[in-house]
Amino acid sequence: MNHSSPRALGESRLGIAGDLLRGTLRLLWHTVRLPVYVFLVILEPVVSFVLGALALLGVLTALFFKFYGVPHFPFALMLGVSVGFGLMQVGYYALLRLFGR
Repeated sequence: MNHSSPRALGESRLGIAGDLLRGTLRLLWHTVRLPVYVFLVILEPVVSFVLGALALLGVLTALFFKFYGVPHFPFALMLGVSVGFGLMQVGYYALLRLFGR
């Protein structure tokens, strides 16, 4: 004989509803994650080349103008922008890692 109380039945239904909600959210995450991940992977060579080239050229340009002695050249700003391009590349790889899970 089964002695199910109404309280145990309610807790069982909440557990099923929670599992259903988690499953729905997981399905929604995968439907968003996969197309974004594929798009980011396709763009990765272009983004890596552009951001890496801008960072390298910015540093080389800043050093060239600093050693050449150009007056009123914003050396720190130019280096900061170049480092920013490098950090943008790091952020792009972090996005790839996030969506690749």
